Amino acid sequence: MKWSEKVAVGFLLLLHAILLAWSAVRHSPVVDELGHMPAGLSHWKLQRFDLYNVNPPLVRTVATLPLHLTDMSIAFAGYQILPKNRSEFMIGSRWITAHPDSFLRHFTIARWGCIPFSLLGAVTCFLWARELYGHAAGLMALCLWCFSPNILAHGSLITPDAGATAIGVTACYVFRKWLAHRTIGRAAFSGLMLGLTLLTKFTWLFLLGLWPLCWLVKRLVFETVRVNERQGVSRRCFTGSVIDSPAASALRLTGFTRRWRDDLGHIILIMTVALWVLNSGYLFEDSFQKLGDFQFFSQSLSGREPGNYLPDGANRFRGTLLGQIPMPVPRNFLQGIDHIKYEYEEGYRSYLRGVKRHGGWWYYYLYAMLVKMPVGTLVLIAIASGQVVFYHRGRGVHGGNTEGKNANEGELYGVRRSVGGSSKSAMENEREAMYREADASRSPIVSTLFETVYLLAPAISILWLVSSQTGFNHHLRYVLPAFPFLFIFASRTALLLESRLFVVQAIPVICVAWMISSSLSVYPHSLSYFNELAPGSINGWKNLDYSNIDWGQDMILVKEWVEQHPNAKPLYILQTGFVSPQQMGIDAQSPPLKTKRSADGKSLSSEFAPGWYIIGLTRLVDPHDPFHEFLGRKPDDLIGYSMRIYHMSDRQIIRSLPISDFDHPE
Repeated sequence: MKWSEKVAVGFLLLLHAILLAWSAVRHSPVVDELGHMPAGLSHWKLQRFDLYNVNPPLVRTVATLPLHLTDMSIAFAGYQILPKNRSEFMIGSRWITAHPDSFLRHFTIARWGCIPFSLLGAVTCFLWARELYGHAAGLMALCLWCFSPNILAHGSLITPDAGATAIGVTACYVFRKWLAHRTIGRAAFSGLMLGLTLLTKFTWLFLLGLWPLCWLVKRLVFETVRVNERQGVSRRCFTGSVIDSPAASALRLTGFTRRWRDDLGHIILIMTVALWVLNSGYLFEDSFQKLGDFQFFSQSLSGREPGNYLPDGANRFRGTLLGQIPMPVPRNFLQGIDHIKYEYEEGYRSYLRGVKRHGGWWYYYLYAMLVKMPVGTLVLIAIASGQVVFYHRGRGVHGGNTEGKNANEGELYGVRRSVGGSSKSAMENEREAMYREADASRSPIVSTLFETVYLLAPAISILWLVSSQTGFNHHLRYVLPAFPFLFIFASRTALLLESRLFVVQAIPVICVAWMISSSLSVYPHSLSYFNELAPGSINGWKNLDYSNIDWGQDMILVKEWVEQHPNAKPLYILQTGFVSPQQMGIDAQSPPLKTKRSADGKSLSSEFAPGWYIIGLTRLVDPHDPFHEFLGRKPDDLIGYSMRIYHMSDRQIIRSLPISDFDHPE
């Protein structure tokens, strides 16, 4: 790496860390953080993993380590181990109430503890893209990560999404290294990273099938092509020679068998190490419990009929042969999967483009990416897709970093480099020259195709897996782990810089500059970012709600606004998160709401008292919410892009709704 490149990388990483650190300071605890904080502390203080078991514990455990080392006190009254209960939010709320002067500082420290995860993801994007497409592509992928509004938003929280994204892409990068040069050391490292990845988010479970599949495809398809071509060269050019003899063929067959045996051993090692790391992350809590001893609540695992809720759970495997099988995972790992499945089966109300309904949409995440990823990034991905379709060009294993390509190449195909001694004969030199000519004609295309397939497979798998769960749609962050793969893929457009046309060279530069300026234009409100297609963050509420725009992150800004407007009385606040105005030290109350039945008894009217109203957009966009009518009014002020302020001078009756909308807000 050149000195100038090191400076550029270091500067971007430093700037990224500063942006994350400041964002962590400026935002109040979001909804999920209120549960992750006590859950992480319970892992350290109680060495149990019942709280927030719907997510594996790694990220929050790392985040709360600084607080644990300072011996911060927290009461776990109300702690429940029944998998159907979510007592972490109650414990978190009580902890905030008990520490009104310090809880924001503690959250900031915990958030800073997660910054290294994001830096790891940034470095991995840089290295992977540089190996595939060159140095300029590496810097481009680094920029796409460091200035992505979605990475900046979630990388500054103690929620697991950014950490899972960073560790997941790093694990796939390490496994790619093993595929290029299969050694036992790299296999063990791949297993370590796979185990850590499984400790971040259940979404990554698909890697247990994808990695062996990628190895099998590479062995059976891409490497077989190269072997057949080389053997064809041998038959054409060395017929009747020692190299074409039965003994040489037997050597090749022996080497081929040995490589398959070694690879299978490595795959087993990867899975074994991964399971050991996974169980270690849970301190082997109830590991190897029999499947029939679990209490499940989802229809899939409990066997209950739809709509027939069982308060104490059930187990469809109890009393069967499968029920006697010990599960090689911790109890709360499997219980967490069951709880997530239960929530998707039950479903929640979801919002998309002005429609609020029970359940979700299969295209929700694709649409969310379309409006929440910077347009510059979307254009780069589109151009990269065109490059793949119309021509194959790249570096990596055939032009840039050739690591693993020529290592033990002769033994890889069962042919020794020397027949009678350490020096090569003229015949062998001629044979290798023919091999190189055959490789040059086909291997670059084959290698590039496999690299592209391997790069995009995780992103496509994540999008398909998450989109198939339509019980509810609330969070673009569920597909955040797909983003780094798309960033690396988009960086192949850096090859346009080699064009002789200045206009073509300018395309990737303009797109990256557009992406950076668009993202920073709304910083530090990155959680509420929407691109120009939305159009803009100010209109983001027209597209999505909840963690995509208003997740309770701006209560610090609310407090600052109240301090700057002491005459805004009476003040009513309706926030989205669990952190109340009183816990923030704000003198306010919940909006008073009076309803009046119409003369025919078929509708209810909402009546609001005069005063100042600060309302989160998640409430405002809900057509069935009595406060929805405020959305049609011009706000008197804004809190970031997530909350609106209205001043009502007189008592007003806002609107009438059918009584069914109040009784059944679907």
